[in-house]
Amino acid sequence: MKWLRNSLAIVIYANGSHSFLGNYRSTSTWGSINSPPFRSSLSALSETETSTATSSTTSKTRTQRIMENMPGQEGDAGGAGSATTYSAFLRAEENWKRLRDSTAFNYDSKLLGDQTAPPPIPFVTEDGGSGSPACWDALREVATENSDAELDYDVVVCGGTLGIFIALSLQNKGHKVCVLEGGELRGREQEWNISMNEMEELMELGVLTQQDIDEAVTTEFPGCRSGFKNKEAPTTGGYFENGIGYEVVTPNVLNLGVSPDYLIRSVGERFQKLGGIVLENTRLKGVVVSERVGAALDIGESAKPITAKLVLDCMGNASPISRQQRYGKKPDGVCAVVGTCAGGYDPKSNTQGDIIYTNTEIQDK
Repeated sequence: MKWLRNSLAIVIYANGSHSFLGNYRSTSTWGSINSPPFRSSLSALSETETSTATSSTTSKTRTQRIMENMPGQEGDAGGAGSATTYSAFLRAEENWKRLRDSTAFNYDSKLLGDQTAPPPIPFVTEDGGSGSPACWDALREVATENSDAELDYDVVVCGGTLGIFIALSLQNKGHKVCVLEGGELRGREQEWNISMNEMEELMELGVLTQQDIDEAVTTEFPGCRSGFKNKEAPTTGGYFENGIGYEVVTPNVLNLGVSPDYLIRSVGERFQKLGGIVLENTRLKGVVVSERVGAALDIGESAKPITAKLVLDCMGNASPISRQQRYGKKPDGVCAVVGTCAGGYDPKSNTQGDIIYTNTEIQDK
């Protein structure tokens, strides 16, 4: 089993002569994890929220009142940016604090003897002595000569928010696919941002239809701004010319706002009509991998394990598979993405969005 470092999306391949556990990531890190803007923003706000909530059961902070009046408070959808409830805000702060206060360490599975930390609990394993016994039994049954047992699926996609799009593409190609989703398969209230050429590529793959695009697009504007500046001021040229920084407007890039709720519902329905299987409210407990047979997924003691040739991890940065791979590691930096909502702008001048924009100096302490 091979590991590719520094990734978010993880692929487990086990079929025939070899197995593969690898990752793919496209991301950027900006600033130190302990730098003041990151350390103080959520922390200070959440500390106020927590102390207020515990000291008084009748009064609520402004943040709490705003968040509790936002649409979609019946529960958070899956996927990054989908947790919009006030309780999710407090959970995010707890996770941020735990990450910020953690200490990195090294663990080498190839070394014998004492190490500075205990071994990680194996969520994905090739060791027949660990993992779910029921999963190993399921693979043995498939491997037994003269057995009629076969692997349940060609591909199991773990995490449905984005995984459902991959799943439909694979189902279109004739593969037998199952989507495993820990909660309900539904999109968030807030828009996703995407470019039209990306939507058209999904249509060419048979994942979206023209009707999907027409119905899903809720906002469209000419382009987006990206800028890295140390103060808010008009600029020409780059930092070494003006001492402030640089900004650029990119036309037709991430300039569409689309409805995740509509897209996920439409794609999910089409996937199931083609014979795809969606298992909602089904949490992955572990994966065992046999180089010769395939992979088996533990979905709880009361459920029969699922077997497949290929497992795709689309569970995002909270994935237990990713957590195992990064055991002992601490991020070098964090890019804090902060969103808001507002109205009342003049439509004649409000013609672009921001991809990433800063008007303060980067701090690394």
